[in-house]
Amino acid sequence: MEIIEGARHRGDGLVQIAFADTREEAALIRGLLREGGIRSLAHQGSLDGPAVGAGLRTHSSRRIYVRTDDAPAARTLLAETMVEDPRESEIPEPANAAYLADAAGRRPRNYSLAGAWARAWIVSLALLGLALVAFLVLH
Repeated sequence: MEIIEGARHRGDGLVQIAFADTREEAALIRGLLREGGIRSLAHQGSLDGPAVGAGLRTHSSRRIYVRTDDAPAARTLLAETMVEDPRESEIPEPANAAYLADAAGRRPRNYSLAGAWARAWIVSLALLGLALVAFLVLH
C-alpha cells in the first residue's frame, strides 16, 4: 500500500490518496476509511493478464479516491493506522552474502517459456515411448 501525497484528481472532486496492490488490500483500506466516516471509491489501476503458473487469477491494482475535503483526514488516518511490513526491517543480510564471490558451481538455469514447453513435450514423449515398449514386450 502506498499513500499518495500529491493531488491526483480523477474528476468529480475526487483525489487519489492511496494505491493498493491487490483488490483485497483496497477493500481493507476502504473499510478502514469507512470506519473513520470517510466515503471512498476504488478504481482499477491497471489490468494485468494471467501469469504463467497462476491460472486465471489476475493481479489488479486499485487506486483509492476520496473527496477533496476528506483527503487530509484520510491520509492522516491511513498514516496512523497502516504499519509497514515489520519483516522488511527484520531481514538480516544473508549469511552467505560475504562468501558469495567464493561460491563454486554452475550458474542457475534460466529457461524461457519455449524451453519449458519443449522439456515437457520431450519428457512426455519419452514416457509414452517407454509405455509403448513395455506394452509390446508384455504382449
